[in-house]
Amino acid sequence: MRFTSWLMALSCLITFNASAAPATERDNALATLRSHAEAAHSDALLVQRNGQTLLDIHSAAAAQPIELMSATKSVVALAIGLLLDSGELTSLDQPVSTIYPEWAQGRKRDITVRMLLNHTSGMQNVPNAGVELEGAPDLVKLALAAELSTEPGTAFSYNNKATNLLSGIVERASGMSIEKVVAERLFKPLGISTYVWRKDEAGTPIGMAGLALSAADMAKLGRLLLDKGVAPDGRRLLGEAFVAELMAESARSKDVGLLWWRIPAWERFTLKSDAATVLSAKGVDAEVAAGLLKAGSRTFASKTALFAFFAESLGPAWADRYGMEITSRGIKLGELFEQERGPVAAYAAMGYMGQYLVVVPETSLVAVRQIVRRDGHDAAVDDYQGFAADVLALSSTL
Repeated sequence: MRFTSWLMALSCLITFNASAAPATERDNALATLRSHAEAAHSDALLVQRNGQTLLDIHSAAAAQPIELMSATKSVVALAIGLLLDSGELTSLDQPVSTIYPEWAQGRKRDITVRMLLNHTSGMQNVPNAGVELEGAPDLVKLALAAELSTEPGTAFSYNNKATNLLSGIVERASGMSIEKVVAERLFKPLGISTYVWRKDEAGTPIGMAGLALSAADMAKLGRLLLDKGVAPDGRRLLGEAFVAELMAESARSKDVGLLWWRIPAWERFTLKSDAATVLSAKGVDAEVAAGLLKAGSRTFASKTALFAFFAESLGPAWADRYGMEITSRGIKLGELFEQERGPVAAYAAMGYMGQYLVVVPETSLVAVRQIVRRDGHDAAVDDYQGFAADVLALSSTL
């Protein structure tokens, strides 16, 4: 059922702060968020500033927690912070082999907890989790058995397999499942009581995805980060230094911290001169390659504009074609397009189909967008690729 058929079920609350920018600017930015969210068939949209709700829209489907998909990874990172605070982990640079002794020999002895968090472990991994991870009976064992594709710490490569191992590390170090650790030490103090966390057949909560929360509870996590790890009642749940580490630029990528994405104020993309060579060397389908090369000398002022070009050149199913021909071959966007970035203005947890939690420190803004998995999902429209940009546009009016 499409979003527009649920309009009678929507709840929408907009409030304003008269001391901020002229209401018309803020009104326009909020109206844009609402309009784009509806066009993308969103099930929940929540925007808060300093605890005040600016926009709250939800469909009937949002009455139940919605799976965060890969945004689950960002919550897994918080679990690591809880164990650092308790002393159950000594540091981010603790070798994984101190927890899993079978890694004490060979190249794996050099892999640290930090490397699992910033996608530099070097572990073999297929970017599309559905290829080898979905349905695997024991995701921790699968991760432990992985070969290395690169030397630990030397290269960034988004890695679902490594994130699943973090669930095992939390359980080994604390003696409790990651679900119990997060529920007792994070969710309960924040007043989060309703959630679902999918598990593999071995009973381990999945690290790469699987946690379902409401938009309101996702916003509580964003608020915790804005408050540098301190809960609304004054209790410190995460160390301030750890929160800073979450958002700091990682050693091998400006785009990420520790399982949290760093969102620039602006970015521009231009096709690289050797893109054709890269596509050919990787054996990319000729039609897909030709579609990407149509970019020529054009400059795209945002990822939204770039993805709109992909839809134009590759067709409505561009996301699937790009995933199959580009992502699954290990080709990174940066190998094809030159990227210029402005200063980091926001941080985000992001997941498949367009699950977002965006935090803007400068204006104390927290924004959540969620969508339920259903047949007919059109990634080009429904993923709402421009959500973070729309949030930053709103932030500029506050």
